[in-house]
Amino acid sequence: NYDVVKLKELVDVLDSKRKPLKKADRVEGSYPYYGATGVIDYVNDYIFEEQLVLIGEDGAKWGSGENSAFIADGQYWVNNHAHVVRPNRNIILDKFLTNSLMQQNLQKYITGITVPKLNQARLSSIIIPLPPIAEQHRIVAKVDELMALCDTLEQQQEDSIQAHEALVEVLLEAL
Repeated sequence: NYDVVKLKELVDVLDSKRKPLKKADRVEGSYPYYGATGVIDYVNDYIFEEQLVLIGEDGAKWGSGENSAFIADGQYWVNNHAHVVRPNRNIILDKFLTNSLMQQNLQKYITGITVPKLNQARLSSIIIPLPPIAEQHRIVAKVDELMALCDTLEQQQEDSIQAHEALVEVLLEAL
């Protein structure tokens, strides 16, 4: 039985530090340029140099299981289509936060019909379950273990499909 808290109690929102760059103004480089759903380009400069959590503001999908939140690390640039938050790591792990956000259906926090958006007020009001840090570590480890298993099974399935297709091809040639 965990506490549930609003996201604003767990993070610092760093949206004021974001800077959008029009495609014409971007100079190609080696630094990831993040938007709502991940890296969308590489540019020659960065504005962030720490591990932070990015959450799609607009142009994202917010359903359960969507990649609506992800971790950015190293040196990178973020445009204004992703919220930038720094978790208070004394009370919540970055990975626990992203897992919590991705497993929720965040649609109820979205505003706008023609241009759906997760605005900052709604972002701040998202409810997050908050187990103790030790329990968060256990949950993250279990999720990582299960995701690795899913990846392995997916690869085995892909290998099996390719082997089947190759066998069918050989049989058809034989006929």
